[in-house]
Amino acid sequence: MLIFLLFCSACTENKSVIEGKLPNKSYDNEVVYLVPFKGATKETVDSALIKDGSFRFILKPKKQNQVFIVRVKPLLRLSLQDLLIISEPGTVYVNLNSSSSASGTPLNQTLQQWKEKKFVYDSTFYSFNRQYRKETDESVKKRLQSELDELNKEYKTYEDSLIEKNRDNPAGQFIRSLHQP
Repeated sequence: MLIFLLFCSACTENKSVIEGKLPNKSYDNEVVYLVPFKGATKETVDSALIKDGSFRFILKPKKQNQVFIVRVKPLLRLSLQDLLIISEPGTVYVNLNSSSSASGTPLNQTLQQWKEKKFVYDSTFYSFNRQYRKETDESVKKRLQSELDELNKEYKTYEDSLIEKNRDNPAGQFIRSLHQP
């Protein structure tokens, strides 16, 4: 009996599960799609029905260590943000909302932290750049340009470090691929 339990335990540890929640039950009976980031075809896209404000995917081992987009039909994307996830052993907890998020596994935690840092960087850059373009005083423009340069330098250092720490896994490889022509 003990051997059987250990065997079953080992089998479930390699399983990739995606547990999703939505803000409320108004999305019940809608469909959530799990779309491969690369090479998506109608045969490679999985779907799940939303029930009681939640959904679930259980992935086969051949679909592990891949980047996927969790998304809904286009009309619902006005209120539910697409989300990048990585399938890896364990359970990924997805919160589909206006600002979607994922947690539960190491690579998805890395992607989530990167997403949050990138959002702050993009927002700050946009704000400074907008001020810079409107500014007529050259001394203020020079200061704003310096702040933009420092912001870019800090973010590049962060992202380069993140890619280096994750160079051998799908999270680092995905982020690096965004910078390749």
